Amino acid sequence: MSGPDGTEIAPPPQNIAISDGTKAPPRKRRRIVISCTECHRRKQKCDRQMPCTNCQTRNKSSACHYETGTPVPKVDRRDSSNSSGQDRPPEASDPAVPVKAADFGYSHNGVSTLGILRRIEGAGEPLAGMPGEGNIDDGFGLCERYKTLIRQLPAREYIDKLANIYFHDINWQYFGVDEPLFRALMDLWYNLPFQTLSRSGPQALDPMLRAFPALLFQMLASSLLYLPDGSGPTFESLKYTSQMTFDDLAYDYSESGNAILSLLGKRQMSIITVLAGWVRAAYLKVTEAWHQVGTCIRDAQEIGLHRDQMDPQPTADDSTEEVLEKMWMAQHRRTIWQILLTWDLHTGAVLGRPTSVDFRPMNRSPPLDAIIPRNPKRVPLVPRTENDPPTPLTRALWAFEVMRPLRDIIDLEKEGPFPKDFSKVEKIHQDILDLQARTPPPFRLENPDTRFDHLPECWWLPVVRPNLPQIPAFNMMALHRPYVFTRPDSRREALLASIQMLESQRQQFAVLQPAQHRTFALFFGTFDAIVMIASIYILFPKEHPELLSKTRQHFQWAVERFETMARRNRLAQAALGVLHAIWIRFKKAVSNGFLSHPSAAPETTCAKSSETEAAGSDTQTPSSQSGFSSSHQPSLASASGSSSIMPTPVTEQTNPISPSTGLTPASGTDNQNNILSNQEWSLPPNFDFSSIMPMYPMGDLAYNDLTGIFGGAGSGASTGGWSEPAPATSPALVTGGMPALHTVAPGQEEVPWQFGGEFGSDTIWNLLNQIPPN
Repeated sequence: MSGPDGTEIAPPPQNIAISDGTKAPPRKRRRIVISCTECHRRKQKCDRQMPCTNCQTRNKSSACHYETGTPVPKVDRRDSSNSSGQDRPPEASDPAVPVKAADFGYSHNGVSTLGILRRIEGAGEPLAGMPGEGNIDDGFGLCERYKTLIRQLPAREYIDKLANIYFHDINWQYFGVDEPLFRALMDLWYNLPFQTLSRSGPQALDPMLRAFPALLFQMLASSLLYLPDGSGPTFESLKYTSQMTFDDLAYDYSESGNAILSLLGKRQMSIITVLAGWVRAAYLKVTEAWHQVGTCIRDAQEIGLHRDQMDPQPTADDSTEEVLEKMWMAQHRRTIWQILLTWDLHTGAVLGRPTSVDFRPMNRSPPLDAIIPRNPKRVPLVPRTENDPPTPLTRALWAFEVMRPLRDIIDLEKEGPFPKDFSKVEKIHQDILDLQARTPPPFRLENPDTRFDHLPECWWLPVVRPNLPQIPAFNMMALHRPYVFTRPDSRREALLASIQMLESQRQQFAVLQPAQHRTFALFFGTFDAIVMIASIYILFPKEHPELLSKTRQHFQWAVERFETMARRNRLAQAALGVLHAIWIRFKKAVSNGFLSHPSAAPETTCAKSSETEAAGSDTQTPSSQSGFSSSHQPSLASASGSSSIMPTPVTEQTNPISPSTGLTPASGTDNQNNILSNQEWSLPPNFDFSSIMPMYPMGDLAYNDLTGIFGGAGSGASTGGWSEPAPATSPALVTGGMPALHTVAPGQEEVPWQFGGEFGSDTIWNLLNQIPPN
């Protein structure tokens, strides 16, 4: 009510009787306006920034201001000093705590019903019935749980060191974390007043800063897996119990980061939320990674990362620094979205799992290949020229371009081993070859542009050169994968692609330090290629005798790499038993070729002593001629125990995937002419090869518990440890607790190995189990 002079008079308390003997009507609660004028008019939650996030999103930064004299509630002393000694829960009227706006789960990016209503509302007065501001629920519990989790962060001294390891050894592989943005958020985080976290909790923070500890935890976890040799004592004090390994500590850090994301929920997410989830996917690998990538894509779509319209847009009122900052932020958002598409596509093709997004109908602008500045507020976004050194973003953009055919390959696989129009296979095959021919000069294996190799920021270029050819090689394997059992031309192309994959990985392995043996690309390509080669030769041993020597040598080198990686890579350790079961069938199927083919080298072993591996792993120096270290050349001995010999090196081919002529299958089939001729190995005359499902070795290993069973089906699985001592006549050695392939002396039987797991009866593994290993 108002007095005679116009001033407002507070109504009497509701429980005090007035003159007529009745009680006063209930007092209407007077809410304190803490939002900016725009958010208050639109009845939206305001984070009280200057300008606030809502006004920035709507390009209304110039209109964002707060009414002069906005009342600030005082702290109730009775509540601030309660008997429990704990901080009081934040109140909804606390100016440091933003209020929550109800959205009923609708999208905020303008494509939902609620988004349309909000756009209409923005053009005039608020609509009746629109959701208004509400109170924060369980603010005190959220604050305490958040503080409990961030207390597990190590001191900043260790965070800085581990972050440097991440940016030097890991981030260049995908270029997902923007280092200038990370450093800026790091400074903001460590300049936060303690009372902000203690009293107001995460709701008082900007959404990017709120999720920053989750990103920190995930980056620390990844860095601990890539610790350079000799750096262990520096971080030993981070362990909090005896017998704890850095793997255990990395797991704890990753789980703490995931707990923070779960605590914050799916409201007010930011690009940091998406980044934290993606770095966790890179840490998890394989099974969990596929699920995590799907979650990251949904989070990215929630904040509009898949739409150009949701990128920060410069306005006429922005300063030059603000315009540049918005342009670089839009560039970063586009980069993250492209990385998620790359992971979604590649994990789906490798694991045989459905993808989450089809990028073809989208009109999302790609990121620009530009030199990344240290201060994005002062450097314009200018495209990189051929005279500028390549960046990890250059590599990421080209990798995505080369990976594009996988989208069409996945669609084609749905048609089975006999597609309706085989010309599609021919077209994709040629597209892969064209992409391979257009490889940028700095990334080529043959006659590369090495002008920038000496630059400190381009130290990663020699590692990328043998890595990038693996992408078209895998694409070619995936393209012909459904047809290898029904079409001879596809078998040849798959063999050539597998050889290219193994040769590239051999060179990449040679230039990597032991700390980088966890790299997932070193494993999946080798495992898929070995299974492809062995399956073709086991079922069609009379085909391609000219490639037998080369494939056998690569088989042995690949197993040697797995034995070296097994100490650091659990996937390589789990796959060794499977390789043993494949090896004995592969050798038996092509035994004549092993002994009589003119190009075949003597029977050898690819095992070497653990002492030699340890010495070689610490002194890996890339050869200027071949691009790989001599310490990784296998030490080979003949079956008869003669002196070691060095085989003729595999000839490096820039493009072993040759253009195929006559890809379209002819009428009829000659499968029966290629079935194993030995009566002991013969298959039923009416066997239908088209009934075998396409091979997804990585998916079977990860999801179907594929393993090698030693001593027959009744002996149980064995993925580590030789169950009986190696014969004296065999130079086999056990490396890192894992069985090494060995040469069996004349007259001695090969140890039987079977495949175990939850694979179906229509898989290659079930078919191979029916072939006797002896």
